Formats: sequence, C-alpha cells, structure tokens
Amino acid sequence: MPKSQVSRQKSKINKTMKRFMLLATVVAMSFVLAMPMQAQTRKEKKQAQKEQWEREQRQKAEEDALRHQMRMDSLKNAQAEQAAATAKAKADQAKRDAEAEIIRQQQLVAEMPCQSYDDADWFYATGVKRFKPNQINLTPTTLLRSTRQQLLQKLQGKYQQVIDDYFDQMETEDGEYARQHIESAGRQVINQLINETYEVCRKQTQLADAEGYYTMYMAIKVSKKEVIEKTIDKISDDQEMKTRFNEKKFRDSAFKVFEEENKKEYEEYKQQ
Repeated sequence: MPKSQVSRQKSKINKTMKRFMLLATVVAMSFVLAMPMQAQTRKEKKQAQKEQWEREQRQKAEEDALRHQMRMDSLKNAQAEQAAATAKAKADQAKRDAEAEIIRQQQLVAEMPCQSYDDADWFYATGVKRFKPNQINLTPTTLLRSTRQQLLQKLQGKYQQVIDDYFDQMETEDGEYARQHIESAGRQVINQLINETYEVCRKQTQLADAEGYYTMYMAIKVSKKEVIEKTIDKISDDQEMKTRFNEKKFRDSAFKVFEEENKKEYEEYKQQ
C-alpha cells in the first residue's frame, strides 16, 4: 500500500478516535453531573415522605384526642345524669321517710302520752305506772320519784362521758384529785337539779284495762345549759381547782358529748 494512502488511513483513524474520546468525555461528564441531581431528588422525596407521615400522625393524634374528649364528655354527662337521678331518689326517699316519721310520731303520741326525747336544750325522762283506783292519790308522787331516778341515771352516765372527754384533752399533775373534785361537783349539781324538777306532762287513761288498772304517764326535764353552768360554778368554788380548771375545754366537752348522745338516742328512736 502506498505511503500516502497509509498516511490518510491513519489520519482518518486518529480523527475517529478523537471523536470517540470526545463523545466518551461528554457522556462521562453528563453522568457525573446527573448524579448529584438524582441524589437531590431522592433526598427531597424522602423528606416529602417524612413530612407526609408526620402530617398523618398529627392528624391521627388529633382525631384520637377528639374521640377521647367525646368519650369523656359522654361519660361526664352520664355521671351527671346518674348523680342527679340518685340525688332525686334520695330526696324523694327522705321526703317519704319524713312523712312516715310524722305519722309514726303521731301514732306514738296517741299510744304513749308524754313521750319525750332529748333535744338541743333539754334532757327528758318519761315514766309509766299502772295503778288501781284506790292508788290515785299516791301514784303521781311514786311516778315522779321513779322518773326522777330514771333521769338521774341518764345524767350521771352522760356526765361521766363529759369528764372522760375533758381529761382526754388535759394533762394535769394532780389528775386524780382534779377528777374526783369535778366528779363530786357534778354529782351534787345533778342531784340538786333532779330534786328540783317537776312534771312537764302528766296524763292517765280514762278507762281501766281488763285487769282493772289505769295507766299514768309523766315526763320531766332538766336544762342542759343549767347542768353545765352550775357544775362549772361548783367546780370553781375551790380556789385551787379554779386556777387549774379549763372552763372552755370543759364546756366544749360537755356540749360535744351531749350532742353526740342526742344524735345516738334519736337514731335508736328511729330504728324502734
């Protein structure tokens, strides 16, 4: 092959190789430039997916919170309705109980004249005695004596509770002497008040029973305030005791015990 032809052939090959190299370089550069763009696109896609998931989670949480609030509101409404129904039922029952109690007390008065119960101001005692017609003159005195004894026992028991409550609150070096003095003062006052009390109610049946007996009813009372105040005065007569005696605590103990016993007696009466 002539040299000129070989030279032209080589020149042609070189040009082809240059074009190929240029094309390869362009392709390579395009690939290199495209990679960051693809990476950026994937990152944005992941970010978008994350944001979408977070929005869905927030929406779900809000829906759950709304459903929970609706359930709580419904529960509160149901509880309020139940409470109102219970309160109404209790009020209705209390009204029925009060009406029944009025009827019961009316029946009791009809069956048991002069029947009285302790209240905020008074201690009461009710006595009953059957008697023959020839005992009519002695029966009131006999019945008053037995009713006084009944009230005396009641007051002595309550006064002992007052003393116990008072000394539970006090710390005294001469506790035994103080207790004996206060007990003695109370006994004297109570005995005096009992001996001075007279009937506040007295009734008797108009017809004799099958055995020929009549029945007499009697009620007496003693002031609670008088018991307390006169006992305090009696205790304070002793100058040594007066300096150690806590009048306020004694009065508080007395009213506390009297009130508690009054409630207890009333509950026992209601259960009869």
